[in-house]
Amino acid sequence: MAKAVNPRKTALPAPLSIRLYAPGMTPLLRAGAGGLAASLRAILGSASPAAPWPSPVRLGPGAATVEREAIHLDWGGKAPEATLRALFGASFQVKQGFIDLPGTRPPGAPEPPPELAAALHDALKVTFLQHGKSTQGGARRRVTFEVDARPVIVESQGYDSFVHQTAWQSVLEALEAGATSLASWAYPGAAERHIGVRVTKVEYTAAEALCACFALVGCVSYKLPQLRGGAFVALAPTNLVRFAELRPGLTPKRLRDVAVAGASDAVLAAQLVMAQEAGKKRLGAVLGTTEAVALRQMPWNAQQKIRGAVVRQDAVREEVLDRYEAAAAALPHTLRVRKPEGKANGEAGYFIATSALRAFITENLAASRPWYADFATATTAEGRFIHDYRDRDNLGALLWHERKGLIAMHPYLGEAEQWLVQSVHLALRSRFKSIYADTKESAPATRSNRLKGERERWRLSFAGAKTPEQVRAALADLWSRAGTNRELQEHWRDLLPLLGPERWRAARDLALVALASYQGKGGEAAELEDADEAAGASEQS
Repeated sequence: MAKAVNPRKTALPAPLSIRLYAPGMTPLLRAGAGGLAASLRAILGSASPAAPWPSPVRLGPGAATVEREAIHLDWGGKAPEATLRALFGASFQVKQGFIDLPGTRPPGAPEPPPELAAALHDALKVTFLQHGKSTQGGARRRVTFEVDARPVIVESQGYDSFVHQTAWQSVLEALEAGATSLASWAYPGAAERHIGVRVTKVEYTAAEALCACFALVGCVSYKLPQLRGGAFVALAPTNLVRFAELRPGLTPKRLRDVAVAGASDAVLAAQLVMAQEAGKKRLGAVLGTTEAVALRQMPWNAQQKIRGAVVRQDAVREEVLDRYEAAAAALPHTLRVRKPEGKANGEAGYFIATSALRAFITENLAASRPWYADFATATTAEGRFIHDYRDRDNLGALLWHERKGLIAMHPYLGEAEQWLVQSVHLALRSRFKSIYADTKESAPATRSNRLKGERERWRLSFAGAKTPEQVRAALADLWSRAGTNRELQEHWRDLLPLLGPERWRAARDLALVALASYQGKGGEAAELEDADEAAGASEQS
């Protein structure tokens, strides 16, 4: 008599559905669902360029269908392995030693230039793929390009393969067993808190595991030069069909845009690019929560970069993006040539310089604070004051050309705030003109030192004010020494609330903003420029 067949051993897994708002779908997993949709669109565009989007996407024997809030995978009557192999093989590739993710570039678009491909590759190395076990190393790649008409050679560790290419096995395990475990390459920062205590272990269903694998595509990875780390932004879509169309536009197109000044800068940079692709007024229909994670090396873990900051925004605010766009345009990241020390061949490398002032402004914008909030006390990670011009012998972080960034943000002050800044500018102009007149026959160095000394005197006076009375005294001292002040005469009643006990810190911040953003006119302009340029010489050398 024939032995009965156990249906549980022969039945194929049911079709898999990924739903944006299913329980357990964090912003990163929702971003991964968006990355899966973008990859499916790339596969469709490669196989059937004329097919409309969305259309069913063939994956070996199976197929996938993308809807507004869900993705459905059908196995085509075969074992899921064949469909998953086809999906992962087309979505995660290595070309010329660099990671290539078709879902992150427009269908049919040319591959990025080698130097940009290397930078995007390196950004993934300091975010999702930082652990050595997540990649199989290949030969080191040398890329030559030009920065400011100077030849630059950069070396990057190429890969033969990376873990995502075979991660379909984990999804298959979850289909068969109900759950699977993934390492930090799938969800940077998520780890088992207590070894051996199962309740603290990170486990994924098949749908969650698939989203975690494709987070590499759905998220945007950046370098974080100031902290020698990286940052990634998880943009949680509300419309998978539309997100798949917009995702390629999020990939940095310029080498300098692969870097960010901090987690807040990363959030707003990604949101701004998405807004430019979709339209600011329509962005809310495509994008929900946006979460940025900064990864950096900590003293207690020298082998792997871990979460140093997390910035999360649940809504896109058009006015914040307008302010960020102005700040980013005035304070762009720049490419700098660097000659490696101790190399006889003279080969030059490069680095991307980011602005500490931009990091400060974006942190305030992302937190819904005035862009100048705490300007008097803010410092960099190294303890340098944001309001002070940088020099070899001080603790300043501000560079002389960054004055343009402060000036670009003046229109985003309230009326009373602008009048306070303008009144300080007028007073400073009077003081500097007086110094210029007194030193007209003196050596240029003497005049420059007098101008720098005057500016430093008022900086210390404002920064050292710790009470409302001290702020008022410092401002009154400056105004009284400067003579007639038109702004003060016309708007002194409007300025009074800024000098009261509720807003005296804002007045202190604004006084320092005015001091740092002052531009000379006439005879003293060149002297002030020379003084400021000398202050920034340390950073630029």
